[in-house]
Amino acid sequence: MRPLKKVETKRLFEAAARDYPPKVELAFLLQSLEDPLNVGSMFRIADACGAVEIIFTGPTPTPPHEEIDRTARGHERRIAWRSIVRIDKAAAELKAEGYHLVALEAAQGATCYLEYDYPQKVCLVLGNESKGVYPQTLSLCDGAVYIPMYGKGPSMNVHVAGALVAYRALMGRR
Repeated sequence: MRPLKKVETKRLFEAAARDYPPKVELAFLLQSLEDPLNVGSMFRIADACGAVEIIFTGPTPTPPHEEIDRTARGHERRIAWRSIVRIDKAAAELKAEGYHLVALEAAQGATCYLEYDYPQKVCLVLGNESKGVYPQTLSLCDGAVYIPMYGKGPSMNVHVAGALVAYRALMGRR
């Protein structure tokens, strides 16, 4: 084996898009994230997933921001984003746009992310790095998913969890 050249990589991903097309329209809602590096990473993940947009709520840092720009590596210019300070207003707008809000949170009634029936239009709700998805936010969501943890830690980095669940969601209904 050898690494692919740029044109070969492009062809590989074009073929993959034909063979494994996304089955859902995807957006991300970032609720009160604190670390701009996580925000920058979410721009890269959103671009990789073909997400429609990222919605920021609460004090989540937004572009332009030196650390977001450095981590996002230009992807913050490719992905639409908007800031809606109040979570209740953001949830109402997204639902009016037809989105099904799915929280990534170990919560009562949550389904393993591998088993969830992702609808055609889904917005993944990612919570604060320390406190997770707030109870008020959970009450506004249509569902919740969790990632099984096999080690001693109860969670993984927010952008890593977002990427993992986003790619599963792209496959659509089970």
